[in-house]
Amino acid sequence: MELLIFNPEHDYALADNQPQYVTLRSAAQFAYDCAPFMHCLSVDENVVLNAYIPFGKDFQKNFAPLEGVERITKVTPWGWDAAVVYQLQRIGIPEALLPSASQLAKIRELAHRKITIPAMEFLRANLPSSDNLPQPPECLTSIQEIESFVKRYEHVLFKSPYSGNGRGHLYAHHTCTPTLLRQCAGVLKRQGSILAERQYNVVQDFAMEFTCDRGEVTFRGYSLFKTEHYGYGGNLLMPDEEILRTLSQYINIVELQQIQSWVAQFLAGHIAAHYDGDAGVDMFVYQEDECYRIHPFVEVNLRKTMGLAAHDIYARYCHPESRGIFRILCAPVETMCTSSLQFKASTSSLQSEMQFRDGLWSSGTLFLNPIAPETQYAVEVTLQNDNFPIFAV
Repeated sequence: MELLIFNPEHDYALADNQPQYVTLRSAAQFAYDCAPFMHCLSVDENVVLNAYIPFGKDFQKNFAPLEGVERITKVTPWGWDAAVVYQLQRIGIPEALLPSASQLAKIRELAHRKITIPAMEFLRANLPSSDNLPQPPECLTSIQEIESFVKRYEHVLFKSPYSGNGRGHLYAHHTCTPTLLRQCAGVLKRQGSILAERQYNVVQDFAMEFTCDRGEVTFRGYSLFKTEHYGYGGNLLMPDEEILRTLSQYINIVELQQIQSWVAQFLAGHIAAHYDGDAGVDMFVYQEDECYRIHPFVEVNLRKTMGLAAHDIYARYCHPESRGIFRILCAPVETMCTSSLQFKASTSSLQSEMQFRDGLWSSGTLFLNPIAPETQYAVEVTLQNDNFPIFAV
């Protein structure tokens, strides 16, 4: 039996890199509320572990106890890090099912954002359209390098080596303010370096989703998503063919297919020998000099992603003529509704106003985790049968 674990604090645990990392209460609440949605991603017999359990107004630091540990033959967390391995050891998961300390160290090394530097160098060396590709970012280790970079590029994006959900981003425009320098110095102190690149006029975010397995890399599909000022804003639910048509208004599909092939080769040569699991490569279309161009390797997430979750849920459960959005809601339960969905809290496994067609989800709204009065987070699917305006909800 496979054990599934929703540990969305994974990126922060990677940054901390301590076995006894204590997650933020908000992340523990997110994990507790939304863990049941992992059932939608499984195809075999499995059990989903509620990683954190409420304890008064707070959460226990340890994972919830698990019965039937002897039946577990495979463990699949959202992402591997020292903290999740430590907690799994505490509840009796056999060492043979967990990565070793050296394997964890290698995964963390590969998850560092500086992996984008050799990735972009590889793509620039192999893609026919390399002249149109962005320069690789630079990995800076001092305040002097940071100030020099801003003088060269004026509009700059700085990224922490480890951060999640679009966080860890700092911006500079023409000059380094005292606040920016203080924030960058904090990143340098905690993580040893900071990634720098010029800002782009982003038109559309998307990703390619892959799986690494014993040295082999498999392309899983596309993910079309948006980001908000606070991070992840949702994924469109539509077939890959339609995502390609959406992207084709900006870029040549043959070019995109070439990028897919070379990105897969980079993953096979640099990552798949050391890592088994899902890998989402974020990309975007940007506008420059009245032309649309593609950034083919913004970063790689060596974990499950909401984009892959949305892709698999659409392929498995949604009617092929329906279109919609997959998103995370964060609000008191009484506000988790739209004008078209009047919602009453209960403890049933799913809250649904979803219509079915041919046994598949067709139109309406569905929550993929139980909703109770104390629920603060929900995974929501909204579908409709006619043309779904891009990120209209």
